[in-house]
Amino acid sequence: MALNNRKSFLELKSIWKDEHMFELKVTVSNNIFSGVTEVYDQYERIAEFAKELTDYPRENKILFYKAGEKDSYSYFSMKYYPIDNVGHIGVEIHIESNVPTIYRQEEKGKLKLEIVVEPSAIDNFRKALFNLARNKEGTAILFGSDNRLDD
Repeated sequence: MALNNRKSFLELKSIWKDEHMFELKVTVSNNIFSGVTEVYDQYERIAEFAKELTDYPRENKILFYKAGEKDSYSYFSMKYYPIDNVGHIGVEIHIESNVPTIYRQEEKGKLKLEIVVEPSAIDNFRKALFNLARNKEGTAILFGSDNRLDD
């Protein structure tokens, strides 16, 4: 599938790194709303979250991951939860623009949206997250259910 044909998706891309941390460019769209932010994180945290995604969804568990702090310089979070009995998973994504806190809070861009994904997309994203953490560079993309190619 060509990347410019994406509909709903979450993309994490390493844009800067050192030996302890890296900066991620987070791009998200649900085909209605979209946004971009940049946030700092550590490789180990990404790898730990990727482990939590193994065989998801199991036991109807809710998974949560965040980088940065709300109402601070920048923020990114994703919450995973089962939404039906046929394996569809909701992913609520919250991003805040990287604006120094010396600016007015009204100036800060914020976006919260949901994309619906399937277990196979979670598995592919999990593998890409592991590679991102291990190689300390790269891109991990979680495709929404509306990206499926139907015959």
